[in-house]
Order: sequence, then structure tokens, then C-alpha cells
Amino acid sequence: MINFFRKIRRKLADDNQFFKYSRYAIGEILLVVIGILIALQINNWNEAQKAKTIEKELLQQFHTELNSDIKPIENALIIYKEVNYSCEVLIKHIKKRGAYHDSLNYHFAKWNDYEHFNLNSGAISNLNSKGVDIISNPDLRNSILNLYNQTYTYSKDIGGFFREDHIAFTYPMFLKRIEPIEWKKNALPNNYETLLVDHEFMNHLQWIKNASLNNLNFYKETVIEIQNVINAIEIELNAS
Repeated sequence: MINFFRKIRRKLADDNQFFKYSRYAIGEILLVVIGILIALQINNWNEAQKAKTIEKELLQQFHTELNSDIKPIENALIIYKEVNYSCEVLIKHIKKRGAYHDSLNYHFAKWNDYEHFNLNSGAISNLNSKGVDIISNPDLRNSILNLYNQTYTYSKDIGGFFREDHIAFTYPMFLKRIEPIEWKKNALPNNYETLLVDHEFMNHLQWIKNASLNNLNFYKETVIEIQNVINAIEIELNAS
């Protein structure tokens, strides 16, 4: 087509038909411009399709990883609920100077338990490497970023803090005062009568009780937040 215009332009120039030549020259330029615009449009469409494919793959990865994250959090909920209950039982029994009986053995073994776990980070690493704007839905993008940058970060922080505290304080206190018979199932106080007036042990029981309750509430909210993000991802995937 361009060659055709060139032949006409050359003929008109030879015949000194300036105005006809100008019109054909302008037409040739417009044809080139239109071709460039069409090529750009096609290229933009291809890039948009590639971005959409990457977004879908990322959302599917988030969906898989978030579903697998719920299980360890639910396990932590079970453990902290048991820890909180065992602390309550021991605190109430010791405060009222109750007589020792075998039913306390389980609680003496369980009060110092904790759960430390890791959550998946592959999807968020991929998102950061490709650019967060690859997720086109701004509400979904913000929900994912808030979950990982705030909730997951705080979960890692409190998990590490609780673990460090147990290693530094709780376990030494436990081993000085209590004989571990069977891990997490059965333990005997070295001297129960001494524990009745052991204010340091009582304060630590109270601290563990409060910390476990805080963890319980936090992880309950975390599961809800994860499920909300999963639901939003499913809606987005079904709409694409």
C-alpha cells in the first residue's frame, strides 16, 4: 500500500500537480500513523492480557497458601485455649489454698505450653517482585497487603516474643518448681505447699494467662481476616 502511494506521489510530482501530490502525501502519512496506532493498540492489548494472566496465577497462589495457613493458626487456637484454661484452674485453686489432688497434674503440665509456627510467604514475595499494582482490584490489593504487612508481621512478632519468653523465663521457672512426668500431659509440683505462697509463680501464671488470652483473640481475628481475603479472591477469580 505504501509503495502504491509512493508511485502516485512520484507521478504527480513529475507532472507538477502539487496539490494532488500534497493530498496523497498527507494520506500516506495518515496511513503510517494509523498503522502505528493499531500496532500500539495490539501491543497494549497483548500486555494487558499477559498482566491479567499473571494476576490470575498470583491470586490462585494466594488462595492456595491462605487456605493452608488457616490450619496452623487453628492449631494455635486450640493450644492457647488449653493454656488459658489450665492457668485459670491453677490460679483459682492456689488462691483459695485448695488441697492438692491428681486432677491438677494435667494443668501443671499444660500451663506453660505455646505454639510457634510459620506462615506462607511465597505469594506475597512474588507479588512484591512483580509490583503490587498487578492486582487490578484496589480493595482486594489493599486487603492482601494489610493481611501480610500488618497481621502476618504481628503474628510473627508475638510468636517469636512468646517463644523467647518461654526459653528465658517460663521453662526455667517450670523446671525449678515442677517435675515433668509426661510431656504436656502429666506433671507434679516439687512442693505444692510452697507453691501456695510462691508469688513469683502466681504472677507468672497470671501473665501467661493474659498472654494466651491475647493470642487467642488475635488469632481468632486473623482466621476471620484470612477467610475474608480468600472469599474476595474467589469472587475476583470467578469474575475474570
